[in-house]
Amino acid sequence: MSKKKIGTWNGVPVYTDFLPFGTRRTGQKLTTGKPRFAVFHDTGNPDTTAQDNVNYYRNTYNIDWAMVASAHVFVDDKEAIICIPVTEKAWHVLYDTPTDNAWYGVDANDGAFGIEACYFKNKERSMKSLDNACRIAAVFCESWTINPKNEMPGHQDIQADKQDPGNILAACGYGRRDMKVIDNLVVGYMKGKSKSLKKQPKTIFNWTGKFTTHKTNKEPIVVRKQPGLKGTMVDKNSWIYPNQYIKFDQIIKKDGYWWLGFYYQQKGASKNRFYMPVGKIEDKDEKILNEKHLWGKLEVEKHGK
Repeated sequence: MSKKKIGTWNGVPVYTDFLPFGTRRTGQKLTTGKPRFAVFHDTGNPDTTAQDNVNYYRNTYNIDWAMVASAHVFVDDKEAIICIPVTEKAWHVLYDTPTDNAWYGVDANDGAFGIEACYFKNKERSMKSLDNACRIAAVFCESWTINPKNEMPGHQDIQADKQDPGNILAACGYGRRDMKVIDNLVVGYMKGKSKSLKKQPKTIFNWTGKFTTHKTNKEPIVVRKQPGLKGTMVDKNSWIYPNQYIKFDQIIKKDGYWWLGFYYQQKGASKNRFYMPVGKIEDKDEKILNEKHLWGKLEVEKHGK
């Protein structure tokens, strides 16, 4: 199927250049029927264009399943190319990662579209590419009633071993985890944003630090694979016992408790993020730093978004 221009969206020329059916594009419809959320990526390949990446996918359209990856849309500093319809499945987030299920109730491959932003050694090109990607994301988010503030995580937010879109953020001079830059751009390009955005209280904070449980705790803290009281518990040997500590990179409000997201540091440990409650939400303003009865000492090193 040949490349075809379908319009100009928010000032960006948009083309379809659909992949042939194979492993990268199977033609399977999203389990959710339509995109329930979005995942923002960058290509991980500096100085490659949208067309370069689509061509690579086309030339390897039936790659071995062990190596397969794909995405719906590629955007650079000149154009956007849709290579898989956003109502079809693409393989842009690892199935074994639990965070997308915990946040949205479905695997990203089964219920989200993936948008890939190209980046370059030239900062101006990277900034234009990021801006274009946010313009295109805005059109999709508005079309499918997706709130970019809480329904468009970065790949690195939901899969522990990834660092995108941190690459393009860094190429533009921003912090690698500064997703609010992307969120704010997308919101700004959405039409009638006051009507389409679903205002929801913020429940996830990308803060980093250390938490040490009190020596006087009578019970260990149960660790779960997903945040919340319904999350799957890990083996008791991996619970956090009195006078132990973890280094966290997320604080979450859920089910009336404060939860910390963290990674086990032991050699050979799982690369997935795990979650533990550290106390009930009791402060009237729901600010964790004001809490008086947490189950240990909270030391915050960095406030993220």
